[in-house]
Amino acid sequence: MGNKVRWNGASKEFPFVKEWAEENSIKLTPVCPENELLGTPRPSIRLIQVGDEVHAHAGKNEISEQLRQTSKNILERHPDAVGFIGIANSPTCGVSAGVKKRGSTMKGIFHLAADFPTCEVNQLKNEQGRESFLRRVVKWSDG
Repeated sequence: MGNKVRWNGASKEFPFVKEWAEENSIKLTPVCPENELLGTPRPSIRLIQVGDEVHAHAGKNEISEQLRQTSKNILERHPDAVGFIGIANSPTCGVSAGVKKRGSTMKGIFHLAADFPTCEVNQLKNEQGRESFLRRVVKWSDG
C-alpha cells in the first residue's frame, strides 16, 4: 500500500494491486504485524529452525509467540476480512518465507494464522494470478 512499515523504514507500493482492487470493489486495509509489534525501524526478523520448531528472532530476541498473538489480534480486529495479500520473503507476510537451518521455506506467520485465502503480491502480477485469488476469495466468502 506504500506505507513506510518495512524493517528499515522503507515502503513497497504496488499500484496495480490498488487498481485491481478498485476494479473489483475490494476494500484494501493495510496491516503489518511486525510493525505493530516492534515499530519501525526495527531489527530484521529471521526464522530459524530449532529442533522441531521454527522460531522468529528480531536481533537476539525470540518473538514467535508475540508475532502469532499480534497476527491473531489483527485478525480479530478485522472480522470481515476475506483475504490477505502479503509481501514476498517476509517472515510474517510471505507465502514462502526462508527458514535458516531448515533447508526449505514455510508460510509466514500471518498466513498461518488466517483462515481465509492468502497470497503474495507477486502472485497478482498477472491476470491468471489475480483471477485465481479472486475465485478463492469468492468461494471462501460464499462458503
